[in-house]
Formats: sequence, C-alpha cells, structure tokens
Amino acid sequence: MQPLFASEPSIEDQLYRILNSTRPEYAWKLRRYFEEHWEPSLSFQNEGLDGFREKTHFMVRKLLQADLLSLAELNQKPSEYMKFCEHSCWIDGSVAATLFGHFLIFGGSLVFLGTERHRSLVDVADDFRLPGCFCMTEVGHGSNLAGLGTTATYDAERGEFIINTPSWRDAKWAIALLAWNARVVTVMAQLYMPDGECKGIHSFLVPVRDEEGRPLPGVKISDVDWLIGLNGVGIGGAMFEQVRIPRENLLNRFADVTAEGKYVTSFDSPGDLFRAQISPLMIERLVPFAVAGMKIALAVAARYGKERRQFGPRGGPERPIIEYSSHKRRLMPGVAETYAIAFMLERLHLEADVTMPEPLPTPLQPLCASFKAYSYETATRVIQNARECCGVHSFRHINKIARAQLDMHGFAHAAGDNVVLFQYAGRILLEDFAGGKGPFKEAAEPDASACSVTCVKHQELFAARFSQLLDYTRGEFMKHMGEGMNRGDAWNEILTFAIELGRAYAIRETHKQFLRVIGACAPGPAKDILTELCELYGWSTLSANLGWYRDVSDGSLELSALFVERTVLEYSQRLAPKLDLLVDSFGIPEVLLPAADLMADLPGKFS
Repeated sequence: MQPLFASEPSIEDQLYRILNSTRPEYAWKLRRYFEEHWEPSLSFQNEGLDGFREKTHFMVRKLLQADLLSLAELNQKPSEYMKFCEHSCWIDGSVAATLFGHFLIFGGSLVFLGTERHRSLVDVADDFRLPGCFCMTEVGHGSNLAGLGTTATYDAERGEFIINTPSWRDAKWAIALLAWNARVVTVMAQLYMPDGECKGIHSFLVPVRDEEGRPLPGVKISDVDWLIGLNGVGIGGAMFEQVRIPRENLLNRFADVTAEGKYVTSFDSPGDLFRAQISPLMIERLVPFAVAGMKIALAVAARYGKERRQFGPRGGPERPIIEYSSHKRRLMPGVAETYAIAFMLERLHLEADVTMPEPLPTPLQPLCASFKAYSYETATRVIQNARECCGVHSFRHINKIARAQLDMHGFAHAAGDNVVLFQYAGRILLEDFAGGKGPFKEAAEPDASACSVTCVKHQELFAARFSQLLDYTRGEFMKHMGEGMNRGDAWNEILTFAIELGRAYAIRETHKQFLRVIGACAPGPAKDILTELCELYGWSTLSANLGWYRDVSDGSLELSALFVERTVLEYSQRLAPKLDLLVDSFGIPEVLLPAADLMADLPGKFS
C-alpha cells in the first residue's frame, strides 16, 4: 500500500481516493489505525447474547477512546463520522449500529438540538463514559412521528417536565442500546403546557439508569431479545410512569420553556417546529451501512472465488469458481452497483459538510430519502448474491458475510422503511420538483463529451423513465382530484406509481453522479475502468426494468432482452480480471477480513 499522496499513485490508490473523495486523508488515517492497532482477537466467534453485547460495547468504547472522532466536530465534519461508521461496519454491523445509536443519534441530538446548557453531556458522551440513545419510534406509531403518544407535561410550580407513557402502544421500541447500558436517553414526546395546550413534538433528556446499571424509578426497560441481526447492540424498549425531569432537560435550540413558565419559539406552527427538529437528524439517512456491507460482502466473495475450486475437465484439476462465466455474471454487476452507490454517498456527505449544522436543503430531501431506500434495497440483493457465491461456508457467522446479510435487514429499517421513503420522495417530487432543477446547488450537469456514448444514452433512458412517471403520476392525481376524490384517497390511488417515481429518481441521480465522477477523472487506466463499470451499471440497471425503458427509448440503443443480457455478461467477463483491483480499492484492512478460503478454523475441528 503506497502513501496516500505518492507522486505516482497506483491505480488502486487512485480508485481508493475517488471512493473516499470527501475525506481521503481521514479515511487513510482510519485504515492505518486498524492495520496498526486492531488485534485479530477483536472479532466475534460464537458468543451468546450477553457475550455478544459485552464484546460489542467493549469495541465501541475502544474506538471512541482512540481519539479518532469528536462530537464537538460532528456539526462541522459529519463526513468524518460517516467514514468512521463504514470502517466500524467492517468489524461488525452491531459495532456500527451501536456507534450510530450512541454517537450520531444520541450525541447528534445534543449537538444539533441542544444548546450550551447541555455541553457537559457532550463531553462525557464523546468517549462513551455516558452511554445514551435516542427514543423516537413507538410500538403503535412506528414512523408516524407527529402522532407519538409519549407526553411531557410542564409543571410550572416545580419547574419540571413529567414524562409519561399512556399505554404499552406508546412505549418506545426498537431503540439501540436501551436494553443494555444506556443511562441517559433523548425522548421525543408531545409537550403539554399547564393549561393543557399541546405544543407538539419536542426532545427531552431523561435519565433511565443509575451508575450501577439499574433502572431508575418510574422507568420500565424491556429487551427485544434475539433478532435476525444486530444482536450485539442491546436493542430494547421503555415506558415512563410520571418521570420528572428538570426544565433544563428540554433540548432547546428551537423552542424553550422559560424559568417563568413561558413557552417561546421562533416558529409559527408546531408542524414547522417539528420539521426543524427532525431535519438535522435526517443525516442518519446518509449513514453508509449499505455500501459498507456491499464492500465487505464482495471482498469476501471475490477472495473466496479464487480459492474455491469446483469441477473441471475430466481427469484434470478442479477449477477456481471465479473462472466460470456464470460466477462472473453473478458478482460483477454488484461491484458496479457498489461503486455507483459509493460515489453518490460521497457527494451527499460533501453536501452535509457544507450544510450542517443547518438542516439539509429542501431540494436534497427527496434524494436523501429515495437514495437511502434505493441503496439498502440494492445492498440487500447484492449481499445475498455474494453470500450465495460463497456456498455453505457463508452460513457461518465467523465468516462475516452471513452476519452482514442479516444485519442489513435491520439497517434497512433505520431512518425509515424503504417503501415509505420512496413514497415520501415521490410526494415531494410531485408537489414541487424544485423548479425542474437537480438536487445539488453547486453541481453542474455531467459533461457528455467526457463520458462514453453508452453512458450518455443510459442517462437519457433513466431521465426519460423518471419524466414519464412524473407526468403520469401527477396527471392521475389531478384526474382523481378533478373527479371529486379527496386528497388522501387520490394519493392512495397513485401510491404504487409514486413509490416507483421515487425509485426512478434515485437511479437517475445515482447514475448521473457516476458520470460526474468520470468527467472529473484525468485520462488514464482509472478513468477507463470506471467508464466500463458505469456502462455495466447502466446495462444491469436497464435489465431489471427493461419494459419501462423500451417504452421511453428513442430506438438508438438496442434493448432486446437477449442483447441486454448478453451485454451484461460481456462486461462482467471483461471486468472480472480486474476484480481483485476493484475490491482491494475499497481499502478494507486485512485484519477485518476473514480467511480467504473461509475455512481457517476447520483443520482444528477434525484434529
């Protein structure tokens, strides 16, 4: 591995820089840390539930005490957390999810929603001396955050808020760290003033455990127990029975209750206030769980494909399975998709760096929502396929790829269900498509002269599909409204197409960002490889919805099913010799990867 700024970087290092373009120096710092300081013993074997959690939280504490990350800088350099999260995901999804729950969501609530009076908590949360979590989701309300049932009633005589859970359906649920060691939690609740007026959703700091780990009076904590993934986190739920907290425990960046008992805010309505409180936390949709899982799954599958031998000529040696054209066809489109998603995330992380601590701009919100859903939808499929490429050895947790797949099912629900996010993006796009402009203020349209003709034609098809869906869905909605249908019923009639609109938007913008990256590359081998990858990404994406693209095609690109499938195979075979280069460029430290043959411990089982 060459120094990051070698005078003549290798192709691998060029690709690594492009994949980490927002923070290349910081990514390199993390890579060196793991290569120099992470012990191979810091991995999971076959621990029970408590052992799994204990080891997870030990690793999180070690990482947060390594002086690699600071909550004080989260609102200035959120992309550093994103890189940190990606590397922690390569240890294990539970480690990444615990960091997410404690550092980004709980710590982020202190940074983004709190003020100077909460500064002391930032310092002790920074290195995990004070484990915390963010309690938003409820059993009976799910992602309907405005309809949360937990209440915070202000007692003016004592200057306290009373936190209460009306019923078990209003219990906080599926909250990271809550079942294990969280001592202070940020609770989203409906704020009621003494006169009974509801001021809407606000965020409150509520202690839930003492220093010995015992639940405090009025706090009932539950454990979700075994899940299909993320079992090291300690995911749980909580109910609050008339729990009193000081007035100062209201996170008061956007609204406050004064010492005199007066409610103050600069917002005109609870809805505007709610959106302001939520928007800084929407950065969680940019967390790279999906791409991190894709990278490690493909790295494991690529290494295994060279080691695993199966069948071969009669009387001759068995052949490495990577030599079979079918195996190349299974793996290579996923590599192309991984690069595409990584490039879009880098762009979004750059936007977060520029924007925070202010909320992400409105034009970015449909992209953040739809891209989050698209990336996790893609990751679930790519990881599953990579796991199947590793045969029976992929079933074992010790080999990481099985747990990467299972953990991805949990990650896919963080920050919103995929279908709900596509639906949310579709609604915004239908209501106001930002004046016809793209989501990035400072990003020009890709330079067609710097990209291949094939890439340009693919982008035209993706754009045409989006435009067709936008026009059709908007037209159907207006037709139903014109026939006297109320707004809610009209929306329900077009919901399927609104979801598809959100998906089409994510694909269009992801491919467009790939073209921007290619256009910014200097001529040479790295650019040539990325162009081929982009073409493969385009063809494989077309193949998944061929009927749509035939409908909007101008006929300049052949789109027969046989031609498209043959083309995907040809690109897969052409790029397969570069598979090692492509996955090595992910930069996953060797200490975080299982043995290439996934059988390192098997001799001992038969001795």
